[in-house]
Amino acid sequence: MPPNSPGTKYRVIQLGAPGEPHGLQKNEPVSGFDSLVTHHPGANRNARMQDGVVIQGESNRAHAYIGGRLEEIAAAAPTPWRAGDRGLSGDQVLLKKDFILEHPDRPSRSPDARFVDVPSPASGYVGTRRDAQGLVELLDRPGGDVVVRIRHLRDISVATGESVRYGQTLGVQGAVGTGAVHVHMEVDTRYYLQFRNYVDDLASGRLAVESRHRQDILPRPVTGDGSFRLGESDERIRDLQRVMAAEGYRSVGGAPLDQDGVYRPRMQGALLDFQRDHGVPQTGDVDPATLQFAPPGLRRSADRRDHVEATGFPALEAAPPTAPGHPDHPDHRPLPAQPEPARNQRRAGAAAFDDPQLRQLAAALDGDSSAFSHACAELARSPRMQAFLARGQEALQAQERQHESPPEAVSATLARG
Repeated sequence: MPPNSPGTKYRVIQLGAPGEPHGLQKNEPVSGFDSLVTHHPGANRNARMQDGVVIQGESNRAHAYIGGRLEEIAAAAPTPWRAGDRGLSGDQVLLKKDFILEHPDRPSRSPDARFVDVPSPASGYVGTRRDAQGLVELLDRPGGDVVVRIRHLRDISVATGESVRYGQTLGVQGAVGTGAVHVHMEVDTRYYLQFRNYVDDLASGRLAVESRHRQDILPRPVTGDGSFRLGESDERIRDLQRVMAAEGYRSVGGAPLDQDGVYRPRMQGALLDFQRDHGVPQTGDVDPATLQFAPPGLRRSADRRDHVEATGFPALEAAPPTAPGHPDHPDHRPLPAQPEPARNQRRAGAAAFDDPQLRQLAAALDGDSSAFSHACAELARSPRMQAFLARGQEALQAQERQHESPPEAVSATLARG
């Protein structure tokens, strides 16, 4: 092979979904990440979500929507469910995928074709190597979080504690711990876009069969798509949680939604309902189309002025307020701590009144900050408030003209209405 050749392109295939009418599965080509089917497509062919819980999926396995597709996942548990696995931290979620690598110059399905090197999908540190299970786990830093798990490898070529670069050979594709030669990967959803690039690099030939052609290959830059997936955390997720809670959406089993900025599996059913009700694609991701209904929370270095200064009127925001008064520190009122009533009960108290001022008062008495905020916004947009602001504007204009007009002109302007 010439020294400057790009190397040999893998033949990437997978066991496809059951076909009609007999449910037979056959190997099919993988053109990139988007063509990968759900993990174990035969056992999971009838899986679906009902009331926020996936039913009819493969038993003893977890599933969720990621990128608009129902996928098999691994989530954090008190103890690893497979011997030798490193426990996941906090709210980590790993996306599971299977595929098969073959050498294109050898007969398909033969050992010669499938006993090929498996390139690393990420740079990191080897946290676990277990030859009896064909397992390698890569961490984001020494002693850190799991980035990816690779299973069923044979002839593992990296050692625990070793630093690994993107594209470096981890071992040979094998069938250790299973009945078929293939690659099994579980990737942290925070690295979803990197995983997409990796599978695309395998399918396109950017990552070649020969290891020497992968030595200088760097991972492609990742451009954020503005979406947050299951297991991720961010302030924008918190903004959406607040809006969803205010609109009455609940967690699995009717429990209150978490409002801490972490997207956990128990929130997904409510998110899918929210997306359906608001006319956006039901991706199961906290994506830009969904976040348009959750404006970012406004952070202030100081409270809004709540008194009338000598020169005019109270400062009012043109846009609806995002918080009722003091968004960045606890309420000053010395009220005793009480258990939070059900969301629909609190919302019903304020909703019973037609007048926004009365709704504002009811929400304050109920301690419903969301309803109070909505009432404030409604009051700011009400004809009565707009008329008041218009009269104030007229008064200010009259005040500016008073050096040209007699003082009684100002009094006459204020007296109208």
